[in-house]
Amino acid sequence: MAETPTTVVIGGTSGIGRAIAQRFAEDGYHVVVSGRDTTRGNETAGSCQAAGAPRALFVQTDVADSGSVEALARIVSDGFGTPHVVVNCAGILQSGKYVLDQDLDEDEKMWRVNYRGTLLGCQVFGRLMSAARRGAILNVGSLASFAPLSLPAYTPGKHAVLALTQILAAELGPHGVRVNAVAPGYTLSDGLKTKIARGERNPEAILATTALRRFVEPRDVAEAALFLCSERAASITGVTLPVDAGWLVQAPYAQYLQGNPIRQTPAI
Repeated sequence: MAETPTTVVIGGTSGIGRAIAQRFAEDGYHVVVSGRDTTRGNETAGSCQAAGAPRALFVQTDVADSGSVEALARIVSDGFGTPHVVVNCAGILQSGKYVLDQDLDEDEKMWRVNYRGTLLGCQVFGRLMSAARRGAILNVGSLASFAPLSLPAYTPGKHAVLALTQILAAELGPHGVRVNAVAPGYTLSDGLKTKIARGERNPEAILATTALRRFVEPRDVAEAALFLCSERAASITGVTLPVDAGWLVQAPYAQYLQGNPIRQTPAI
């Protein structure tokens, strides 16, 4: 009888992480959800079980604390064995500002959670997967992994996640472990909804910057995550896949078009 696979979603209590956890649950995976909020974590684990996970568990974890991530790995290993999939989704957002105005305490916090938290998840679970000689790690990057967004602590951290994904793909590939990432665009997560409500994001302006004129839904990112971690992507590693409703193509296209408008050729 085939072994039921296990997915660990670090930062899986809301938004994109929650959608990813639920999507793996629908495919019959055991799901371990981790995060700081116990109430939301237990609710997410319950929704995963309802969605089809044979077993679903919440483990309170703070990715800014290496001991907390190591404790998560021990709980997963003891209860489920070496996981087949690990998703590093924990992160915090930033509002726009200039580099010269960047507060250093905020900068340190962003790096500690967004980059080092991802690094810890990769290290701790990568060792287990390497020993088992199988598995898939998925990191969550951003449009900021590719573009110089005016987020001077967030953007460099997400650039670093892209590089980390590539390095690990090369290092862990010989051990049978694949490492990829997704780069969500403007996703209607809880965080973005809150920033829109506060007037910190302009939804109409955002839609105009996407080729598809739509927001990304958390479910869209979850579908990409499931594919990249499945056997359907068995030959894919080191890739950071944009899930952005066409933002990365629309932004430069629209800017170029402003200075070089297309003139219609008169009909003959």
